[in-house]
Amino acid sequence: MKRELLAIGIVILILIGLPVGVFIYNRQHTNPDSPERLITIQAAVPEAGGFQPSAIKVTAGETVTLRFTSVDVTHGIAIGPGLGIDLGHVDPGHVQEVSLTFEKAGTYTFYCNTWCSPDHWRMRGTVDVIDPANPDAAPSPYHDPIIEQLVEEGVNIDANTTMDMPDHPQPDVLRFDQPASIEQGHILAASLVIPTELADTEWRLTHTPIEGLALLENNNPSISMSDLINVIAYMWTSDTPPEDIQWAEEYYNKNCAACHGQTGEGNGPAADQTAQSPVAFADFTYMFGMRSDVLYAKIRRGGMGTDMPNFGTLLTPEETLRLVGYLWQLAFKDRPN
Repeated sequence: MKRELLAIGIVILILIGLPVGVFIYNRQHTNPDSPERLITIQAAVPEAGGFQPSAIKVTAGETVTLRFTSVDVTHGIAIGPGLGIDLGHVDPGHVQEVSLTFEKAGTYTFYCNTWCSPDHWRMRGTVDVIDPANPDAAPSPYHDPIIEQLVEEGVNIDANTTMDMPDHPQPDVLRFDQPASIEQGHILAASLVIPTELADTEWRLTHTPIEGLALLENNNPSISMSDLINVIAYMWTSDTPPEDIQWAEEYYNKNCAACHGQTGEGNGPAADQTAQSPVAFADFTYMFGMRSDVLYAKIRRGGMGTDMPNFGTLLTPEETLRLVGYLWQLAFKDRPN
């Protein structure tokens, strides 16, 4: 009898104590006298509504606490661009929160970076930061010099490769007997004549490796094609420092690998759910015909006619370039035969 009464008492304590505890917790975090505003954002798969609310407004200089909950599956929560906020996983019934002070007016995006459903890419919401001195002002138009230059040049961002264009036919030298080796290229580069253009980071940004290969061959006619390709692989992977590669690898694995594959083979677990087969960045023959600025534009704007979403609202231009640098690592990474 005593055991039964004890068990009943414990159940009653749980039934009463849990709601009271939740009430007290919420009361503490929604204190009207608190200088911080609390905004609770509920996450559900896009088919069930996505983020609710999906758009919030705050004032520049205001400190707000964003509290994320999940009602169905595990979601990963990040906020960008340029904030470096990744709250990790939010499991159903759990909470992750962050307090932020947005100093400048603008638009930020909170998004899921854990594959949660076939429409995962739609898991996005916005934080509109309003200038208190001019609350009705329209957002200033965003200018991206790299994309604007591509448009002025007439480059088709949606082409599979720049070699699909009439001005970039595939040359006969594009033959690969074996995968490129960054390590071998690093060693060889010190003994070759490197053209001025090829040594220029900005030139490499706006030209393909195959164009660089042609220049390198003209200046080093006695060097084998495989050695020249190794040097090109080294040069196209030398612009991004290790710490940026580390950041980009983590970002890629969370946001890109589900479709493109963790090693860039285009065979991620969601690859068969996309309108078109995801690009295989590990295909160095394909990548030899790509330009870094085109990869940058594809990432920021998204792919027309594909399920590739835009990341321009999630990443700064600098972060985007780090990600491009990592794609070259995937293209030329040494792999076992």
